[in-house]
Amino acid sequence: MQLPSKLSKLKFIGFGVTESGIVKGGPAIVDLTELLYNCFTTQPNNIISVINTDNLPKNGDTIKSLVLGTEWKGQPSDLVPFRAYVESNVHLHNTMVDRLTSHRAGDSLVPLTEPWPTKTLVIEDLNGVLDAKKLSSLPGVHIRTTAGQLEQDHLLKLSIANAVHTAMVYLLALTRVKTTCDVLKYPEIRQYLDLLYAKDIAPSLELRGISKQEAQHTYDEWMARVEHKHFGLDNFWVGQNAMLKYGVRLFSNVEANVTKDKNYRPSVFMAFATALILRYLTPTQADSRKEDGSGEIFVGAMDSIQDRTPIYSTTEKTWVYANGLSANISTGKYEFLDGEEGHTAKLLWKISQKVFGASKSSSNDFPKSARAESSSEVSSGVGVAVASVLSSVKGFDLTNDAYASFAADVAALYQRLVSGKQTALETLEDVLRNHHTSEYLATKEEVATFVREAVASVQIIDVHTHLFPPSHGKLMLWGINELLTYHYLVAEFLQTAHMQVEEFNSYSKEKQAGLIWQHLF
Repeated sequence: MQLPSKLSKLKFIGFGVTESGIVKGGPAIVDLTELLYNCFTTQPNNIISVINTDNLPKNGDTIKSLVLGTEWKGQPSDLVPFRAYVESNVHLHNTMVDRLTSHRAGDSLVPLTEPWPTKTLVIEDLNGVLDAKKLSSLPGVHIRTTAGQLEQDHLLKLSIANAVHTAMVYLLALTRVKTTCDVLKYPEIRQYLDLLYAKDIAPSLELRGISKQEAQHTYDEWMARVEHKHFGLDNFWVGQNAMLKYGVRLFSNVEANVTKDKNYRPSVFMAFATALILRYLTPTQADSRKEDGSGEIFVGAMDSIQDRTPIYSTTEKTWVYANGLSANISTGKYEFLDGEEGHTAKLLWKISQKVFGASKSSSNDFPKSARAESSSEVSSGVGVAVASVLSSVKGFDLTNDAYASFAADVAALYQRLVSGKQTALETLEDVLRNHHTSEYLATKEEVATFVREAVASVQIIDVHTHLFPPSHGKLMLWGINELLTYHYLVAEFLQTAHMQVEEFNSYSKEKQAGLIWQHLF
């Protein structure tokens, strides 16, 4: 606090505080206010720039508002002159920082970081108090002097770098991969991220005023950073605050597309990214614990060990990846928080048990109990649960067809992920394979090949009798008249038409089909 009196040329104050510390009455805010007051009393003519190194949008404006409203022990009775000084001489700049930083293995006090990114530090200076030319000559430093420029920087970081990280880390965590360094071992993950970018992220950025070239450059640079062989972050650490990050990083792209493009539908890759997060937030045991100052702590399970699961020691130690939260690759267990109340985790726990029960009862080893729900009832329950979770995301509107179909896609993928029959990586491989085979088939031979491969890839096929001619057996009901007079359509017709069953049965099948067609369709 005595430094201002010793630094006659003081111009800059670095404020290395994250969003959690930028709050009213927070210790860091109180300390900053008192430090600025000491600047006021000892160097009242100096112009001070406060540079915050967190990515809270409008961080400078927020900090200034908090400083002007802060009181502290030993303050003068009249704060008006000090607050006037803050307004005139102190510039609390809005900023954006972007450099991945971790620590040396085994020593959290020794920092470990990546090479300089293109935008390491971006500072907004609308009043021109900084030496923009000099500062811009420093590696990775950019000065924004026009209103709106910094918002574009934030948008690129949020919708590309942050979104891609969020789409990736839960898949790696469920695959028993500790850090993002190992993503290169799974080329299908890069395929998935490229398609997610092309189909959902890039279009949303273009609709929000970002050029294709700038967006592509940002994506290419980010992927080079993500795939750095010698630097990565803990997947479980990055995966904290899952639903909050989903809303602002991934779903914001969906919302922008739906709002500005009536023909847009979220891709299967966005649905997969969403389903992954819900799978990660699904507890595998009913009990949870609570520590002072935090929400309920749940326990999840990574995917079962498969051929491509990373090799690790069976005595792999549990590590703490965040305050009070641990994970263990060997046991496949990880702890996680889900907000203050844990609503999403609790809802997903209930429905996942029904999915798991249905999965077991569909096998010979686990005969179906009398109380077990049918697979259609379970699927319906999953759909309701997923729709409920997604409806808690700001901007998600289930009455919109684009969102409703998206929720159905997410529910279908989520059910596969929690059934235990496939790992997340295997599900991704299916998603990628089906994406590649959904292209236009130009010849009968291509259609025949596709059908053979599709049939060979599944265990059970539900055959509808109206799909095959009588040559396949006497139970086959061939033709449009047979289709329209199928029992459930007849039942629906008789429920709503002003006709008795006796009269209906007196007509020919062709006449019955015509009546049903006109009435129902």
